[in-house]
Formats: sequence, C-alpha cells, structure tokens
Amino acid sequence: MSTPRIVRAAIVGCGSYGAEHAKFLSAYPGVKLVAVADIAAARAEEFKQKYGAGYATGDVAKIWADPDIDAVWICTQHHTHAPLAEAAAAAGKNFFLEKPLALTLADCNRIVAAVEKAGVIASSGFKLRFFPAVVAAKAFLPKPTLTMAQVIDDHWPSDFWANDPIQGGGNVLSQGCHMVDTVLHLHPTPPVRVYAAGGNRHHPTRDIVDTASITLTFADGAVATVAVGDCGVPPHSSKFALQQSDGAKSFSLFNRLNSLMTREDKKITEHPAHPEEGAAVIDAPFITAVAEGRPAPVSVQSARRTSAVVLAAIESIKSGQAVDLTAAPWAAAMKCPYSPLPWSVVSE
Repeated sequence: MSTPRIVRAAIVGCGSYGAEHAKFLSAYPGVKLVAVADIAAARAEEFKQKYGAGYATGDVAKIWADPDIDAVWICTQHHTHAPLAEAAAAAGKNFFLEKPLALTLADCNRIVAAVEKAGVIASSGFKLRFFPAVVAAKAFLPKPTLTMAQVIDDHWPSDFWANDPIQGGGNVLSQGCHMVDTVLHLHPTPPVRVYAAGGNRHHPTRDIVDTASITLTFADGAVATVAVGDCGVPPHSSKFALQQSDGAKSFSLFNRLNSLMTREDKKITEHPAHPEEGAAVIDAPFITAVAEGRPAPVSVQSARRTSAVVLAAIESIKSGQAVDLTAAPWAAAMKCPYSPLPWSVVSE
C-alpha cells in the first residue's frame, strides 16, 4: 500500500486569515508547513514560532523559488491577489487564494489566464459550499425555483482595511461574495441577468457600496434575491441564511448555514446542526486535490464568475439599470468548467 503524499505548504500573509489556515495546516497529518511569509518580517517570524513552520521570510520571492514547496496559501489583502497569484502560477506553485478572487474583472481575468497557462491547481476560499448543511440542502433540492438569501453583518468600522475602496472594496464585495457564490453553487444553470438596488448607507467617508439587494435571473428561469449589508446581524436567522423552494419542496439554512430544516409533503424535518470547522472544511479538499493531482475544489473560473456577478450588481446599483450577464464583458466569466470530483459538494 502506497504512503499518502505529504503536501509541502507555505503561507503568504500572516494576518487573521492566514492564522485560520495555519492552525489547520500545522496540525494536519497530510501537510508539512515549510514556510511563512509576510511583508512584516517580524510577524512572519512570530507565525513561524507559533505554528512550527520551517522558516519565515519577509521576501515572498523566496517562496516562489523554493523547490520544496508544493502549494501556497495566499492570505493577503484583496488588491494583492492578482499579482501574487500570477507570481505563484509562473513559479509552478499550486495555490489557494482567499476570497474574493479579486476586486476587478480585469484582475480576475489575469488570475484565470495565469492558471490556465501554467496548469497549476488553484482554488479559491468559498468555504460555504462545503458546509455539511449546504451539501445536504443541495442534494435535497437540486433545481430551485425561488431563492432568498442574506449575508448581513454587524457594522464594520469605516477605517477597517476591507472597507478601503482599493484594498478591500467594502462589505458587498468583500463579504457579499460569499453568499452570491453559495447561491450560484446551488443553481444548476448560469445567471443571465442581475438587477440591484442599494448604495452607501453607513460609510460616508468611503467610496464603496455597503448595502445591496441583488436580484438574479438564471438561464432556466429561476430567480434569487441576495441581501448584503453591515447593518446588524438578524437575531433569528443569523448573519448567513438562505431559503429555497421548487414548488414541491423547500428548505431553510440558518445558524450561519450550519443548521438545516427541510419541508416535503407538508412535513418539516429539522436536521442535526453541525459545528463550524473554520479552515478545515475548505483546506482539506484542496490538499487532497494537490496530493492526488485532481482538479481544484473551487476553480478560479467559478470564483471569477462570483466576483463578476457582484461587480455587475454594483454596476447596476450605480446605473439604475439591469445588467445582461450574457453580454460582454460579463459573458466569458459566466462559463465555468465542471469539476468531476468525488465530493458531491463541488459543482461549477
């Protein structure tokens, strides 16, 4: 019996997102944490000591040049994603890139082009797809007619880096992408039209959209609404919540999508709640893909589609007009290859 391959990993970006991945990677038996990197060398050194990495560096070029590194977790501010992903791909490194893929469609296209040219395994951080309750909901109701979803957080400080229009893009881009991605994942056909209303309600010093009500139409005629904002977590449904119906069956995902209730033939079933697993739920499938040479669990093409839909929604808010997703420049981003992976959660 062959010994499972150990994936030799590095982390670029030693902040809060990097810490979540480091906790998992440092304890996972299928991984050796070779290196950590950060523009603040002292912070990288602190990470090395805390998580047992082989070395720390303030020069990310050392990561790209290291032949002992198989895969890199890029956990940096959003505006750095495209250049770091291009560098990783050019160096032949498989990589995991935190969400959103990028803040502009042009940068998303750069990442996809780099990955397709290099042939590396590259995955994005849309972990909600992998939550057990979401997996069960998708299996229970594969062809929804109507979807209602939300990601509504407590107020983000205006000086928070993710609310910077250049570094983070604001709540709708930075975090709304999570729920938009989940809604796209739960529909079997691509989105063809988006109309949105909203604007800046709570951050007058920032040139961002912080509140949005997004309506999506899909190729099969299904429709979805997604509410996004940092205007206060709803006390019952929680920050992340989603409901779907198909005319015969329905379900409700709540408790941050960790709890599921289904309804069929007027019978309601409350399924056991699942504990939230942090980075494990998304990192483990990516590690398996790298170790076994499989397609990425969340392809950069599907992550680009998610970003494109959010960007189109913001354009709709600003213009007051619906956006045709089958027209340029959006159409190319709506096409995603299907990944025939053994875990049923993955569907592009």
